[in-house]
Amino acid sequence: MIKKTAIIIGASGDIGKATAKTFSKNNFSVAVTFNKNQVDFDKSTTDFKSYKLDLTKASEIEDFFKKVSSDFDYIDTLVFCSGIAQQRKLILDVTNEEIENLFDVNIISVIKCIREFTKITANKHPSNIVLVGSFVEKNGCSCESIYTATKSGLSGLCRSISSELGNLDVRCNVVAPGFIDTKMNNNLTCEEKEEIANMTPLKRLGTCQDVANAIYFLSSEKASFITGQTLYVDGGLILE
Repeated sequence: MIKKTAIIIGASGDIGKATAKTFSKNNFSVAVTFNKNQVDFDKSTTDFKSYKLDLTKASEIEDFFKKVSSDFDYIDTLVFCSGIAQQRKLILDVTNEEIENLFDVNIISVIKCIREFTKITANKHPSNIVLVGSFVEKNGCSCESIYTATKSGLSGLCRSISSELGNLDVRCNVVAPGFIDTKMNNNLTCEEKEEIANMTPLKRLGTCQDVANAIYFLSSEKASFITGQTLYVDGGLILE
């Protein structure tokens, strides 16, 4: 029996770690990347390998995918969890460096990873790509316009890739989380988190496992006829 491998880009973050563990529990091998913080992950239950990867360096991305294809036999899924947030400010105050950094990590590196992944899998066996976006791409977000632009770009990229590579057995979808209870949101006070939860129809913040479950579903055979879609995991927040 073939053991599939999921590549998780950015597994040192809360969502990436939960996603890696979910694939592991479902008998996948996992290849995970980190940049500054090593992945804290129980390696005892699965084939596991971690790689240091700087997404701003094209040569490292190319070398990483060559190494993964050598280390694992059957590459099935690419999940892109990495991303950087924008410091909240008016667009007239955003620097060129901030703009370039946000686009480098949040969209340009995604394109490069998809390119290298599909070199390995396209027209060889069915494969899946899941990109982690954000619910802000639906209605926008004041004072985070550059971040929103990068996350909105993922949905357009996803639809185009799905159309372009569907006949090569490649599916691509986006999971767009709402407010998720992660370390990245620890800057919010308890009162602010409660206020956000009360704005959400389900009256709670999302969990990393909520997002990981959606990612795994879109990668599974149960979603074999789903491609080019953006799935909002936001407790209904965009309805408000």
